[in-house]
Amino acid sequence: MKEHLKSLALIFLVGASLLQTGILWYSSPSYQEKRNVEDIPKIGHETFQKKGGYQLISPGEILVHREGKQRRILPGKEYWALTDQLHHARLEDIRSVEPSPAQWAGLMKDEPGLELRFHQDFPANVVNTFFSGNEEIEGLQYINRIWLFGEGDNNRVTIWLISDREQSVLEGTALIRDYTEWLDQTAGIDGELLHPVFPDGKSTLDKKSLRDGEIPYAFYLPKDSLPVNRLTFRLKKIDVNDMILILFRNPYNPKKTQVFDSTYIYMDSDSGRTLQHNEQNQTMVYNNPMNDTGGEASPGSDLATITTFMNRHNGWTGDFLLNRVEMDLNNGSNNYVFQLYLKGYPVYASAQHSGLDTIRLTARQGVSTYERSLHYFSPRPVREEKGWLPTQDEVLAALKSVGSDWSDLRSIHPGYQTALKGKKMELEPVWVVQFHNGKQGFLAATEGGRGAKWTGAEPNPS
Repeated sequence: MKEHLKSLALIFLVGASLLQTGILWYSSPSYQEKRNVEDIPKIGHETFQKKGGYQLISPGEILVHREGKQRRILPGKEYWALTDQLHHARLEDIRSVEPSPAQWAGLMKDEPGLELRFHQDFPANVVNTFFSGNEEIEGLQYINRIWLFGEGDNNRVTIWLISDREQSVLEGTALIRDYTEWLDQTAGIDGELLHPVFPDGKSTLDKKSLRDGEIPYAFYLPKDSLPVNRLTFRLKKIDVNDMILILFRNPYNPKKTQVFDSTYIYMDSDSGRTLQHNEQNQTMVYNNPMNDTGGEASPGSDLATITTFMNRHNGWTGDFLLNRVEMDLNNGSNNYVFQLYLKGYPVYASAQHSGLDTIRLTARQGVSTYERSLHYFSPRPVREEKGWLPTQDEVLAALKSVGSDWSDLRSIHPGYQTALKGKKMELEPVWVVQFHNGKQGFLAATEGGRGAKWTGAEPNPS
């Protein structure tokens, strides 16, 4: 009898234990539930998602050349419609050419066409991903301009891939849907007329001064003041706990450690993933060493990986375009630095707000590095005030006042520079001036509206 009672008691205890375990298991969130895609916080707005990697490497500006006149198309509705069309162009018959001075003069003065201008020299294999098709761009290491011209048969156009650094040109052809119709419509595009200025300070190309094989370059500026509004934004902030939910496979596992007065590191010992958070500057650096492996870097696959990763949590908190590519000499991977654009203009943050204007990502098997500010601009400005960019003559006068001239310049394009006003961020329109020696400065209109003043980096290139 006693043995029978002992058996019943044992069965009861085992049953109670199993019941308790089941209750705990049922009431606790499962590992799979923690990784549910629907539970991942969405940081930015879905309108900023990218269709593909090609949109990330679209040019900073497109110039429309027509009847000797130029207009600039900046990122916006018309710009994205055009870049989508250009992406589907299939490059064919790419070969090296040496355009004559007469060809350059005709192209810059008379031939209707489009000039895609990147603000930096991009590796050719990165630019290659802008186009669909399997034709490889070989023969150039870097590209910073793409010129499309000629009507051809059935919208087949000529494309020049230009490297100002290497003073070389590749020529190819491409079929672009509705190209001639679109080019005809550009006559109605709003925008200030721009005028070329060549490094010798003249407004027309001197064919006789061009050496054999030399590639001419022009800066395009308005004769009259260019109206560009000054903008004021409130800054929004991403909760670091949301980033932990996004980035860690098990968001409840990372251990938090203070490493400096205002800097903390979250680490998942199982995967080796880390997130460094600077509370004072509100910046973060995420690393996943498990993704920092693989074969040779491929820009096409890298950008596809980055696009998928960022779209998954709406990580683009604004319009971002690729600004530069940095090679990591330790493992051969590429670091991709993307720059923020607002109202079509690139944003340049001051040193005190470094990181507010860029997002840096590295991808191999997956995203291995993700570096950004947790601050970002609210969708709409709280205030817009009339502003303007200096004229061509005012830019020239400002250059001379600091001992520089057109021949010292590598490029000049419009942008915004940030300044903190209380708890709000003010964006001032500027000309972004890049020198051949790598320095960069900014030209803003003076308070009285007559003349230009240097702001930001030291302007003197010597």
